[in-house]
Amino acid sequence: MWLIYKSGRVEIWAIQETWGTDYYVYGVYESGDARVCPSLGMAYEVAAL
Repeated sequence: MWLIYKSGRVEIWAIQETWGTDYYVYGVYESGDARVCPSLGMAYEVAAL
């Protein structure tokens, strides 16, 4: 697990799985839950960067 991006409360983390990499975006939901994205490009779009 490694940090890809951090700005304010938004963070994008990469998680290496056996089938590939998932990207977790934190800070976009009020509850604090992560949004899981299959690609880094999608993670950046979810984070509105």
